[in-house]
Amino acid sequence: MLLQLEEFSLRNASAVFLACAEIAIALLFVYAICRRSRHLLAAIGEARRYAAAMQDPGHLPPPPTDNGQRWMMRLSRALCWLLVGRIEVTGRENLQGLPTKSVIITPNHPSPYDVVVLPAVIDQKARYMAALGVMQALGGIGGLVVGPLGAFAANLDRGKGAPALRAAIRVLRSGQSLVMWPEGWTYLDGKIGPFKKGAVRIAKQSAEELGDATYIVPVSLTYGKYPGAKIMRLPIKLQYLLLVAGFPFFRRGVKVVIGKPIASNALPENDTEATELLKTTIVALGSH
Repeated sequence: MLLQLEEFSLRNASAVFLACAEIAIALLFVYAICRRSRHLLAAIGEARRYAAAMQDPGHLPPPPTDNGQRWMMRLSRALCWLLVGRIEVTGRENLQGLPTKSVIITPNHPSPYDVVVLPAVIDQKARYMAALGVMQALGGIGGLVVGPLGAFAANLDRGKGAPALRAAIRVLRSGQSLVMWPEGWTYLDGKIGPFKKGAVRIAKQSAEELGDATYIVPVSLTYGKYPGAKIMRLPIKLQYLLLVAGFPFFRRGVKVVIGKPIASNALPENDTEATELLKTTIVALGSH
């Protein structure tokens, strides 16, 4: 009888032990999930805050790191190979030997692919002024992608460009290069559209604050094939979608001509005339 009681007690003890072990494992599992969930929720919250900040025109994120620069170069070259094809570059020496790093690189904007061509061509750290719509794309994912690469937003609506202008001047004052597209949005018919005055104003104002000349480097991009004027009747987002979706039809390479730098003190005092000079220079580069 005593033996039976002992066996019964051992069985009960074993059952209790196993039950406790199962409960402990379950609790540990729940704890791990909750902990991971907290980290995940924290990461999502951080991403949302970052995306919201990137949609604030003039907000300037930290410059790209060395690792970020390497990642951007690899991605740019891969996308160029996939979407564009051969890149023919002329005048690369015009980016070398400048007396200052406060340089504004100003290409025309004939394709959404420009944003992968330029990093591959200039092969150096730079900040990119991007349209606000880029940061807002896909619910803010656009900002999450381009922000770590050094980009910042500009509101292209008339009279709303002052915050981006001030951010651009901060970039130049800190000795960084700036890439901006004076046309704002793309012109998929292969023609150069009207230029905004931001580039020449930024060059002049930053030179005044630095007490030394800044430089504008004009760049011409000419692709082997364009969608044409008809696609420009569609909303801009749909234009981009159709071009990216139909990239095999437009993968005909691009010719890049980098012009000689224009010193800020060589620009006409009138901003309209200075902007027209910049546009005329880029048009001339494209005819080479």
